[in-house]
Amino acid sequence: MPLCEMPTSKAMEMINVNVVAVTRMSRMLLPGMEARGRGAIVNVSSGSELQPHPMWAIYGASKVYVRNFTRAIRHEYAPKGIYVQHLSPLFVSTKMNNFSKKLLDGSLFVPDAETYARSAVNLLGRVQNTTGYWLHGIQYTFYKLAPEWARIKIGQLMLKDFRSEYMSNNVAKTK
Repeated sequence: MPLCEMPTSKAMEMINVNVVAVTRMSRMLLPGMEARGRGAIVNVSSGSELQPHPMWAIYGASKVYVRNFTRAIRHEYAPKGIYVQHLSPLFVSTKMNNFSKKLLDGSLFVPDAETYARSAVNLLGRVQNTTGYWLHGIQYTFYKLAPEWARIKIGQLMLKDFRSEYMSNNVAKTK
């Protein structure tokens, strides 16, 4: 939804989950890992980090924070034996995407949570920046080839479509 339609409490909740929690958890775990001289942190961003997202401004911006934060602490802690991975998935069929039946139903490009998790875990310690799923990697690469203005427009159209689907499903449920 547009920024000013989002309740302030929901906006702060999203920032707390995506920015504050990632920062606090990393700060909480890193001292013990540093003392042991080993450890791993995996911070989950999103393909939403690729461009600004009208209709999803706070979510997308918070995921850019996760990407940059993760890459920065990697440089700080890699010399101390700590592996820091940036995971940037695209859509995964989870309850988080209950705004779209298409996403909940899944597809080859929208794996279920178990398939995605199995793939992502297999990449831990192998690559520092990953989408976690091979088809997401291909999609991510092609998205990056498009100019930012095109990615913004495509994202906006996609999110408007999801919003329309959600609104029509919820209006139908209330009748």
